[in-house]
Amino acid sequence: MTVAAHESIDSRINSLHSKLQITQAQEALWQKVAQVMRDNENTMHALRETRMSQMNNMSAMDDLKSYGQAADAHAEGIRKLTPVFQTLYDSMSDKQKKNTDLIFRTEHHDSAKKG
Repeated sequence: MTVAAHESIDSRINSLHSKLQITQAQEALWQKVAQVMRDNENTMHALRETRMSQMNNMSAMDDLKSYGQAADAHAEGIRKLTPVFQTLYDSMSDKQKKNTDLIFRTEHHDSAKKG
């Protein structure tokens, strides 16, 4: 993964850490979430790199298969993230949970508008 990609995922992780107001007691749980986020980004980055390197020679079927691989990897990443995030979420105070719910609703809506 490139330095820029590392900085991007680390920036997102640091931003989310701050926004979610992760406490010292939650830090070990957060580190597990952060690691899954990094692992997921590494997987997606590798798929993007492969896709980009083969783009000029892809048939329509190759393109669809490549897109399917990315969609499958994204879904698998969510499946991996969900249980570790659930453990973190369960450790949060009610105030943190409300804040987290708002952040996820807002950021997901903003992403959907852009995408």
